[in-house]
Amino acid sequence: MNDLMGQIGQLARSLGIVDIGVADVRAWENDPISEMITESERPSSIISGSRSVIVIGIPVQRTIIATAPSIYYSEHYRTINYMLDCAAQRITMELEIMGHASAFIPRDGYQGIEGLRKDASSFFSHRHAAYLAGLGTFGVSNMILTKKNGPRIRFTSVITTAELPHGSPLGNEICTRCMRCRNECPVDAVASCPYPKGITEKKMCVEYSASLRKIGCSPCGCCISVCPVGEDANGPLPADDAVIRIRSYTK
Repeated sequence: MNDLMGQIGQLARSLGIVDIGVADVRAWENDPISEMITESERPSSIISGSRSVIVIGIPVQRTIIATAPSIYYSEHYRTINYMLDCAAQRITMELEIMGHASAFIPRDGYQGIEGLRKDASSFFSHRHAAYLAGLGTFGVSNMILTKKNGPRIRFTSVITTAELPHGSPLGNEICTRCMRCRNECPVDAVASCPYPKGITEKKMCVEYSASLRKIGCSPCGCCISVCPVGEDANGPLPADDAVIRIRSYTK
């Protein structure tokens, strides 16, 4: 198992993956938070006989997210999604070559803004997979927060029948409950209490993202930009005049 995980880890790093973890498929059955995931959205329903979910992550650069909402962040967001999908597909192919039935889940499992307007969810939650793999914990904004990057990291997943050494949910919460994400949300979509009791109003996020899309700078990114959690939180930022100029480049 460790040899296989080592091979996957090396491949992932060569593909630009910064963070990687594994969740046990059985964790969806007995974790109190992930029990809310419906049966059809669990990995065992997507691949029968699956044992592991490999979760891979690429950070959102602090300097870029500081300009959000902007075309700069919008392009960065799309590039990360593309890199994650390509890396997950490559890992899936390698597992298949080694005889392990596998399938990757696209970074965004919905059909754009219009798809989110019909159903503000996806068919698989990468956030819960990352949580169950021990990569981070949920914040007030409903995002996964990691010790290194706070909420400024995006994940995707590979479901496989391979048995791999897996992690488990972290014992301590990472979110400080400072409520900056709630205070900075331009549409007041973030709940006042922690997840899973507090659920972000996704429809409000979607409609705001739709308005930003018209000027070429969706998604918003405000909640993850202001979060003080993460080793990157005190990193260098662009000058105010640079931010103003970058934000001026909209359609």
